[in-house]
Amino acid sequence: MRIAVTGTNGQLGSALLEWLEKWGRDEVKGLAKPEGDITDRAKVNHLFQEWRPELVLHPAAYTLVDQAELDPAAAYRVNGLGTQNLALACAAADIPLVYISTNCVFDGNKPTPYYEYDAVNPTSVYGRSKLAGEFYVQTLLRKFYIVRTSWVFGPKPGNESNFVTKILKVADERGAASVVDDEISNPTYAPDLAAALLELVETRAYGLYHLMNEGAASRYAFAAEIFRQTKRQIEIKPMKLADFKRPTPPLYQSALHNFAASENLGIRLRPWQEALAEYVQLRNF
Repeated sequence: MRIAVTGTNGQLGSALLEWLEKWGRDEVKGLAKPEGDITDRAKVNHLFQEWRPELVLHPAAYTLVDQAELDPAAAYRVNGLGTQNLALACAAADIPLVYISTNCVFDGNKPTPYYEYDAVNPTSVYGRSKLAGEFYVQTLLRKFYIVRTSWVFGPKPGNESNFVTKILKVADERGAASVVDDEISNPTYAPDLAAALLELVETRAYGLYHLMNEGAASRYAFAAEIFRQTKRQIEIKPMKLADFKRPTPPLYQSALHNFAASENLGIRLRPWQEALAEYVQLRNF
């Protein structure tokens, strides 16, 4: 099978490439800017005409959440129109598209984790731009997987930047950290998510899914576990989202519940603490 993967400079895109290379069963093309710019409709159409992919895995996204509030067009250009370009090309070729979406399509007001069937109500430009991508996928395609996830961390080529690396940098520089305890979601390890996505496409059970490592945590609890596993004696001060002035509206409880994939397909990811332990050992933090 010829598989195109977008966003291969990112954590999930690079993890997907690594898994596919390990399997060695498929012909894979990684798409990253500038050659693989999904916002350039002509380039997308040229790829499909010349290479003729049979499956597209689409984790590429504009993920500068705060910057999106100041420059909405940038977010909608990638997450909305870029996804539309891919969806139209996949529809014309009659091939499946796997679109990676986000917990940010919810408003964070539900006290328990969100099911796939809960009403969406994004409060940020980033969330609305990712929901625009979901809309294009659902309306333009009959063969698709929309997969929402959250708080992705993990290795990638070069300088990876995620919550784990950032909080360790702060702790090592200052000897202490202030972390919010009222922002809750699911830490998700990129290699685990990549493996689950490839397992999902093998089923051909098209639809909407929530895939993330099991268990929810606050940012504070996530940081505490990072420090524990990396054997750092760091003072952590709990803070509130309201204490941080930022352009993006606060998203308090956005944990996801893996119902559809778990119940119907038996696809589950291990607890996030176990995934974190593998990452810590791999990177020798």
